[in-house]
Amino acid sequence: MTNATRACDRCGADIAHLHGNARRCETCPTRLRITHPERPCDVCGTLYTPARRTAVCCSKTCRDRRLSRKYLAEKKAVEPPRTCPGCNVEFKAWRTDQKYCTSVCGNRHRARANYQHADLTPRPCAWCGTTFTPKWSINTVCSRRCSKRVSYQTHREEKVAAAVRWGRENRERRAVIAMNYKMSRRGWETSNPGSVGIDPDEWLALLRRHLGRCAYCGGTEGGIHMDHVIPLSRGGRHAIGNVVPACRKCNLSKGSKLLMEWKLGVMRRDRRTRSHAQGSGLDRTPDAVLG
Repeated sequence: MTNATRACDRCGADIAHLHGNARRCETCPTRLRITHPERPCDVCGTLYTPARRTAVCCSKTCRDRRLSRKYLAEKKAVEPPRTCPGCNVEFKAWRTDQKYCTSVCGNRHRARANYQHADLTPRPCAWCGTTFTPKWSINTVCSRRCSKRVSYQTHREEKVAAAVRWGRENRERRAVIAMNYKMSRRGWETSNPGSVGIDPDEWLALLRRHLGRCAYCGGTEGGIHMDHVIPLSRGGRHAIGNVVPACRKCNLSKGSKLLMEWKLGVMRRDRRTRSHAQGSGLDRTPDAVLG
């Protein structure tokens, strides 16, 4: 074949104008790209189209992981078996510094050892002062309830600021919640047995009997509220025999508690205040307690 009659090996096009050693035209690729069928990766199982017939991994990361597993398997095969101190079972170690058969077994064994040497002597609760036996040496409170109260007391400013910010950003939802509470309170007032309502004259007479002061502490700070001795949410009546005048602080701190529950809470709070004052060297006077 002369230069005048030379043709491409692939498509048969005329290549007489190209170099004498050329065998293919400019449009035909130098190498044929063979498309292999999709196959799952040996490491992660992802379907991929391999670039080579011998490829078994979808990426360099999986290839390095496969080689690492192969190296560890070969090393494990020649490594003598060890005895796990946690479960006393022989196993093949993957690392030279491996002591336990699994991480779960190691964590359990270390936790048991720490528990045996832990200080579990009875101690007073950091919040309510009740003596309790801790489950762990780091426990300082007797219950989850006391733990929440300690957390709230520690982060009170952040929590109050977050609540105020949420109320300003969600005025509609706040109004719905207030309306739902108001409707539920009306339901308690009408559905509780013995709820006959309160006449304004009876309430004014009750205020005059207490000299317009709080029936619990004798103060008037924050205004006078109508407090139910037995809360409506606990089955109390909405009647003049179940209400007393209370200042804002006493009414809000009592909340839905019974009178004895609230008294015990105030006494514990004052006891805790005195202990803090003695420990810090400050002379603090506790708030007025119920007589």
